[in-house]
Amino acid sequence: MSNEEQIAYWNGDAGRKWAEKDDMMAAMLGPIARALLEHCDPAGASSVLDIGCGGGSETLMLAERLRAGSRVLGVDVSAPLLAVAAQRLAEAGELPVAMDFLQADASEYPFEAGSWDFLFSRFGVMFFDEPVGAFSNLHRALAPGGTMAFCCWQRLQDNPWVALPLKAALEHLPPPPAPEPHAPGPFAFADRERLARILSEAGFTAVTIEHRDVTMGWGSGGDLAQTTREMLNIGPVGRLLAEENEAVRQRVYDSAANALTAYFSDGRISLPGATWFVTARRGD
Repeated sequence: MSNEEQIAYWNGDAGRKWAEKDDMMAAMLGPIARALLEHCDPAGASSVLDIGCGGGSETLMLAERLRAGSRVLGVDVSAPLLAVAAQRLAEAGELPVAMDFLQADASEYPFEAGSWDFLFSRFGVMFFDEPVGAFSNLHRALAPGGTMAFCCWQRLQDNPWVALPLKAALEHLPPPPAPEPHAPGPFAFADRERLARILSEAGFTAVTIEHRDVTMGWGSGGDLAQTTREMLNIGPVGRLLAEENEAVRQRVYDSAANALTAYFSDGRISLPGATWFVTARRGD
């Protein structure tokens, strides 16, 4: 998808679906966000940019780690998700930091140069159409000596939480067109050497890319069929099912539930995944 397609996607039915399920997604991805925050420790920062902030759950996590008087800005292209973020902020009550949200494309938005001393993203940077240009824009926004930290997915085959249900779905669906190598999407930065090269070309220094295993979990006490349906309706399989009739969808759900039986316990499906934890600095 190009940036324009991504913006349309996240402001259409898919974005509204993600917004409706944001509490579930926040619970599922929260442990990864907390681990990344422990890894990069933004406590000394005074101005933080949260890129691809979605419903704002990790933006609030950031705020909790900053000293009083700091500022945090969450940026996302999705109006439905930013509405969730605004509601979450209102429910949080008075905070010791200044927090706001902005609907914008971080890859090209004209942030004030050198105005942010920490950039953060939980799975929000893999969708850039022109990654070197996008990270160059973020590099300009970062203050000299500032830090960027984000997490991104490794290869599809290293992430059974996607690969297993996708394989089950493709037993009943025509395969989607093969994506272009390194096309924007969840696994765009799976190639560690390419990712390091992109960040270097964008001007970042002290780049570190570390392997982190994660566990992805779905469910809140329902049965396997219900939990499988919830899982498949979010993410890559959900896109494939969007135009299918209910009979086809049910066959996919049934096949996926069968494939996921071994991973279901106590009302939850738990599957392994693999990420990169990335940090870099603006050294000038």
